[in-house]
Parts: sequence; structure tokens; C-alpha cells
Amino acid sequence: MPSPSQQIMRLGFGFAVSQALRVIIELSVPDFVATGEQSVDDVAATTRSDADALYRVMRLLAAEGVFREVLPRHFELTEVGAALRSDRPGPADFVRMTNSEAYLAFEQLLYSVRTGMPAFNKVFGSSRFDWLSEHPEQAALFQRAMIALGQGSNEAVAEAYDFRPFTRIVDVGGGHGQLLSLILARNPHLSGVLFDLPSGIAAAHQGAGGDLPRTEFISGDFFESVPSGDVYVIKKVVHDWDDRRAAAILRNCRKAMPPNGRVLVAETLVPPGNEPDLIKEIDVVMLAVTGGLERTEAQYASLFDDAGLRLEQLIQTQGPISILEASPA
Repeated sequence: MPSPSQQIMRLGFGFAVSQALRVIIELSVPDFVATGEQSVDDVAATTRSDADALYRVMRLLAAEGVFREVLPRHFELTEVGAALRSDRPGPADFVRMTNSEAYLAFEQLLYSVRTGMPAFNKVFGSSRFDWLSEHPEQAALFQRAMIALGQGSNEAVAEAYDFRPFTRIVDVGGGHGQLLSLILARNPHLSGVLFDLPSGIAAAHQGAGGDLPRTEFISGDFFESVPSGDVYVIKKVVHDWDDRRAAAILRNCRKAMPPNGRVLVAETLVPPGNEPDLIKEIDVVMLAVTGGLERTEAQYASLFDDAGLRLEQLIQTQGPISILEASPA
């Protein structure tokens, strides 16, 4: 049983694991080991790496269940590590994204705690999303990482809500459009609007999120206005922003919708208690990187009130995400 000091030291070295994951992804190590047991010397030669240094990184990740050392300096890939193969895009893109510019910003977390402001702005001189708009490669990686983060949850949201009463759905900040694609496939009576920044619309046009029939593509700023529709879906967008700006997005939906319209906010709620939960980690990352936050049901209800909306119901999906349905107050 580790002592309290040992447990604290392990927590403190969390950065070593996250950066080790990024290194083996950049070197495509999971691809080479996926074919079967491999010696570190062979993998190092293929990846043009130092064999001893690579061994130390792989040994660390073997202790975390990514590899398995089956003979001295010989490794095989575990089921966990297989998720990082390049032919299974998703988790690898997410690791690369969180361990690049977001990682650098997180070093200044103390600044965010003292000021309540995102450290990203201090480190990079602009907000996260402004910075992405000027760095197209990282913006494309961000879109791929969001697809990874949304695996399973888009299907869960599309399946959990009854869209039959509506005719025109607006996906606000819908990025690559995967969620909208799934909803339209299940609801052929709906027409759709994908509304996002140009980088998101570009990813959708390239087919990153799937087919988008009956869809109008509109670029714009949801802090200024949103297109008209009778149901708005806003998935994993509101959490990017503080209460003032989040309420502004919702208020613009309220202005554009008819009296019988609905706003559907799809987010993962922060659970009560002291149990570990990934959303609690993501919440602190949001603090440092975007200035946003993960919220409880009560916090979302308050946010709706500020925007002239009323929380009608909380719908639990089959995935780790909930739908908060709101109507005009």
C-alpha cells in the first residue's frame, strides 16, 4: 500500500505519462508494435530513436497498461494501447491536442486560479479559439480531437431526443457536423443548419463528420446572432465559456427561436461527491485553456434563467452526456 507521500508523488508525476503518450504517438510506436511482439531495438531503428531512451518511455507506459513487456526489452501492445494506433483515429488525436499548446498553457494554472482568467491567453497572447483560427493545422487537429471526444456521445444524443415536433434544426458550434449528420439520418423530415466558425465549416465540407443532406452551412459568431430554427442543439459548446458569454449564446438562440422552440444543451454534468471522474479533470483544463467550466444541473438551470429560458427536463442518454431541454421563459 503506497504511503500518502508516495501517492502524492505519483499524482505529481502525471505530466510524465501524458507526455510519454504524446511521444509514442508522434513516433507511431503503437503501429509498429501492433503486428506482434517487438524488440525496442527494432522499434527504435524504425522510428529513428535512441533505443535506451525509447525503452524507458515504453517501460513507463507498460506500467500504465499501454504496453506489456513480455521479455526483457521486448513489448507487445495491449488492448488499451491499441486505441492509439493510427488506423483508429480518435484518442491519439485527443492526446496530441491536449499535450501541445494546451499543455503549455496549463503550466500557468496558478495564474488562472488567482485571477479566474484563462492562462492560455497569457501564454499565447490571444484566446484559444482566436489562436486556432490563425493556426489551421492545429485547428484541424482540434476538430479531429473533438470527434474522438464525442465518440459514442453524438450517437447517444441523436438517439435520446424526440425531434418529430420540429422542422428546422440549428447545430450551434457544430464543428465537423457529426451530431447533425446523425440527427438528420434519423429524422428525414428535418432540414438542418450547421453554424460555426470557418474552420468548423471547412471540416464539415470535407466530410469529417459524415453526410449532411438538407443542410445549410453558415459561418458566423454565436455571440452576435444565430440562424433561425425551431430547435437548437448545442453540444459541448456552452462549457467552453464563462457564465456571461455562455448566457449570451443561449440568449441569441432565445431571440431567434419561435415561442414553441426548444434549446437542447448537451453536456456532461459534474457529479456530486468525491469520486474520481474525468469531467472534473476536464473542468480544470477548461479553467486554464478557454476560461470555461463544466457545470452541475443547478448551474445550467441558473444559466437558462439568465438567458430568458426555462429548464424543462434533464434527459439522461445512453452515453456519458446529458441533454438539458429548455424553452422560452
